[in-house]
Amino acid sequence: MDPAVEEAVTRSVLGKTKLDMEEITLLKKMFKYYDTDTDGHLTRDEASTLYRELGYTGGNHWSQKRVPLEAFLLKCGLEKKSMLESTSSVLEYRSIHTSRLLDQPLTGFTNSFKLKNYLNEVGLEIEEGRVERICEIIASGDEPEFSEEDLGEYISMNLRMAQGVANSMKEEEG
Repeated sequence: MDPAVEEAVTRSVLGKTKLDMEEITLLKKMFKYYDTDTDGHLTRDEASTLYRELGYTGGNHWSQKRVPLEAFLLKCGLEKKSMLESTSSVLEYRSIHTSRLLDQPLTGFTNSFKLKNYLNEVGLEIEEGRVERICEIIASGDEPEFSEEDLGEYISMNLRMAQGVANSMKEEEG
């Protein structure tokens, strides 16, 4: 893709969405990875697959057979905006988005197999037993799998605990 065209697309998307420059850069890299013929377009199926792998839902609604970079980025930006508006905080948005990244394909739950695959993809090698234990800790039920809500509650609980420890340390110093 022509660098001038790519820059124009970036400026357009920055002005029209809640995506920041870092997110746009990452999305462009992922798009280019899937764009094997380097024509600046993805097929409908490629765009849908990438969209889901990025933790977004509803990617099966591409009206055109070939999806250009700008249309893909704008759809990602609209999804982020929609998710931010439907959640009460940025933390909740990030928790939901993270859960969707882990839960591939989207089934509503993340088990140790899905978590281990994701961790391997990002370069973290953790023993199967430890991954299963992590799932058990996050899960609210008896099964070693957790839902979007379980992950959100786990993150919130740990942040409250960290804040309590920080407050306790300040009191001891003062």
